[in-house]
Amino acid sequence: MRNTPTILALVCVVASHAFSRDAAFAQAGRGRAAAPQEYLNRAADALLELKSAQFTLTREGAPAFLDEKNGITFTTAQCSYAAPDRVSCNVKVSSKSGSILQLTRIWVPEGTFQSNPLTRQFGKAPADSSFNGAVLFARAGIPEILRTSVQKTEVAGTEKVRDRNTVHLKGEVRGDKLNPLMGSTLQPEVMYPVDLWMADPSAQPVKIHVTEPAGNGWLIELFSANEPVEIPTPKIPPATPKP
Repeated sequence: MRNTPTILALVCVVASHAFSRDAAFAQAGRGRAAAPQEYLNRAADALLELKSAQFTLTREGAPAFLDEKNGITFTTAQCSYAAPDRVSCNVKVSSKSGSILQLTRIWVPEGTFQSNPLTRQFGKAPADSSFNGAVLFARAGIPEILRTSVQKTEVAGTEKVRDRNTVHLKGEVRGDKLNPLMGSTLQPEVMYPVDLWMADPSAQPVKIHVTEPAGNGWLIELFSANEPVEIPTPKIPPATPKP
């Protein structure tokens, strides 16, 4: 019986050490920095949960074709998105003659429509149009790229973007994965540097940048998430009967 206090003391010491060790592990787990792919997965989820958003698409360097057959290029587009598959973009375009005009292109389930820069009346967009705004937010668009196609991902740090705290990630994506979003300006087998800024803690993407050689690139900036947006299907005037 004289040994009982000693045994109890030893048990308490061992238990105390075990508890301290477990608590330390638990605290380390809670404070563990997320792996780069975890950040990308969260950003993909946040995109898919969006009800609406405003975004800008900017072509850096050489203009990109909006309608290659007719020689129409563009450098900037101001766009609206309404889930799950409606996008409207006001696009500043340049014609073969060098004229600068503005048109509206709309992607809806009924098809792709484009306004005439002069009359502002809508018609069906050219069949060979390369850029597709609706693909950006589709499950197989940016979210799928973030989940499966970004390589050599690293966390570059934290930054302020539009007065929002963001986590900045860097990685590389093959051109054939990006081309459906960027209008086929990239070489399919080439890896292109991609930067993502995602809001902290919501994980909503705030800015995405794709870098190409010779000073070219693409910049997508998203803002005004989940604010009311309506994108109706354009009404096309009836065709004029042939005489």
